[in-house]
Amino acid sequence: MSLLAVALGVVYAPVFAELVRDWGRDPNYSHGYLIPPIAAYLIWKNRGELLRTPRAPWGPGVAGIVLAGAMLVLGTAGAEVFTQRVSVLVLAAAVVVFLAGWRWLARLAFPLAFLLLAIPLPYVVYFGLTQPLQGIAARFAVLGMHGVGILAVGEGNMIHLPGTSLEVAEACSGIRSLYAFLALGALFARSLPVGPWAKGAVFLLTIPLSVLGNSVRVWGTGVGVHVVGPQMAVGWVHEFFGLIVFAVSLVVLVVAGKGVRAVWSSAR
Repeated sequence: MSLLAVALGVVYAPVFAELVRDWGRDPNYSHGYLIPPIAAYLIWKNRGELLRTPRAPWGPGVAGIVLAGAMLVLGTAGAEVFTQRVSVLVLAAAVVVFLAGWRWLARLAFPLAFLLLAIPLPYVVYFGLTQPLQGIAARFAVLGMHGVGILAVGEGNMIHLPGTSLEVAEACSGIRSLYAFLALGALFARSLPVGPWAKGAVFLLTIPLSVLGNSVRVWGTGVGVHVVGPQMAVGWVHEFFGLIVFAVSLVVLVVAGKGVRAVWSSAR
C-alpha cells in the first residue's frame, strides 16, 4: 500500500505542481490553497463516524482506477490539464470503493466533491462564461444607474457615461467571487440540518447571489466614477467596495439558509 501511494505520488506530482502554480498566478483561483485543508479537516472531523462504518471492499472498483489512469494519459497527451486534475478525484473515489466499499465513499462524497472547487475551469468553459457575465453585469449596472438618475448607455460590456466610458473587464466578470461564493455556500449548505434537496437549493442560491452582487459592484463603481472621478474604478476603494458587496451577499445567503431551515422544520 505504501509503495502504491509513493508510485501514485510520483505519477501525479507534475499535475499537483502545475495546479498549485495556477493558484498562485491566477487571482480567480487563489482560494484553491484553502480547499484541500478544508476537505482534510472535514474528513478528520467525521473520522469517528467513518471508522464505525463497516468496510466492504468492492472488487469492480478497480475499473474506476483504470478509468482515472486513462483520463490522466488522455489529458497528458492532449495537454488538457482539467482532465488530468479531475482524474485525481476519480482515482481517489475508485480507491475508496475498491478498498472500503460504497458506504465509505458515501461518507467521503462531500469532501471529495468539495475538492472540485480547487480545480480551475477549462479555458473553453472559462471564456464561455466570462463574456456573458460581463454583459449581465453591465446591463444590470446601467439599469441601476438609470434608477438613481444617471444617464448611462450600455454597449456589450461597455458602459458609456457623460464624459467617460467604463469597461467591465474580464477581471470584473465575477468568476473569482463566484468560485469563492460556491465554496462558502457549499460549506454553509452542508451545515444546515435540512434534507438534501433543501441543501441543494441553498447551495444553488449562491449563483444568482454572486451574479447580482457583482452587478451591484459594477453599478457602485459606475456611480463613483460619475460622482467623484475615474479614480473610483481602480485602487483600494474599488477593492474595498467589492469586499463589502461580497460580505452583504454572504449575509443574504445566511438569512436565506435560516429561512429554509425554518420552513423545513415547520414542514417536518
